[in-house]
Amino acid sequence: MIGSNIFVGYGKSHASFGEILQGRLTNDSDFLVTLPIDLWSICNLTAVKRKGPLVINCEYYKSKQVAAMLLEKLDIMDGYEITISFSRNIPVGKGLSSSTADMLSTIRALQEIFGFLLREKTISEIFISIEPHDGLMFKSCVVYNHRKGKLIKELLYIPQYWIIAIDFGGEVDTVTYNKHLIFTDDIKRRYEKLLLSLEKCFADKNDKKIAECATESTRIHLKLHKNLIRQKVCDSVSKFNPLGVINTHSGTCLGLLYHKSVPQEKILALSEKVFSEYGYPVFVTDTLKLLI
Repeated sequence: MIGSNIFVGYGKSHASFGEILQGRLTNDSDFLVTLPIDLWSICNLTAVKRKGPLVINCEYYKSKQVAAMLLEKLDIMDGYEITISFSRNIPVGKGLSSSTADMLSTIRALQEIFGFLLREKTISEIFISIEPHDGLMFKSCVVYNHRKGKLIKELLYIPQYWIIAIDFGGEVDTVTYNKHLIFTDDIKRRYEKLLLSLEKCFADKNDKKIAECATESTRIHLKLHKNLIRQKVCDSVSKFNPLGVINTHSGTCLGLLYHKSVPQEKILALSEKVFSEYGYPVFVTDTLKLLI
């Protein structure tokens, strides 16, 4: 609070680099496995007391919807003008969960001003009324039904990777992408088997094997969607010796995975070689550390 009539709150949410896996199971449950990364959305929210109906100023309609829904739950329908803005380093439309991060940081800023807490389940219910989304509200990697907003399993671990990301350009709308998914029974069985393998890799905290599962998920996806350019790059990146590759399934990026034990300067040098090889924009990020 900066004055008797002006209240300021801040909220913060990390991003996810696409999905370690994303697909559909034999019971027709959609799922994805998140990968929390060190890219952030920071919400700056100001609430000014005033006479008259509630006013919410926000450039991003999804975050504005979240704020309106929460304030209605709090029975705050008048007496405030709310202004919401963001500072973020998450590229938009690239499959890095930028809109989910914005919505989550909005909730956390509202929590600071109005003094409430939400369970992850409630946050999921709010988000799914707006769009399919990643499970950023959880602290670790999770198996999450992004189309129903339901947690399938907390994996209680985050593998430690550097990611050299190749951005093939443009933007992908998550809602449009999810409307056109088709999975054969054989593909569902492959995803189910792969998810079981991945869960064991997480239990063993085996970062190399997790990267191999991400690579297999990427290969299935690229063949399913016949993305020939990304397929060509995926087939040739072995020359850069990554542990594996990770895909932004509803996005524009492909990531080369390296263990955090590799010095940062070597990763940056590699990223320059990747750019020279393929000619697409490249950026470097890394996964978050889970402190228990």
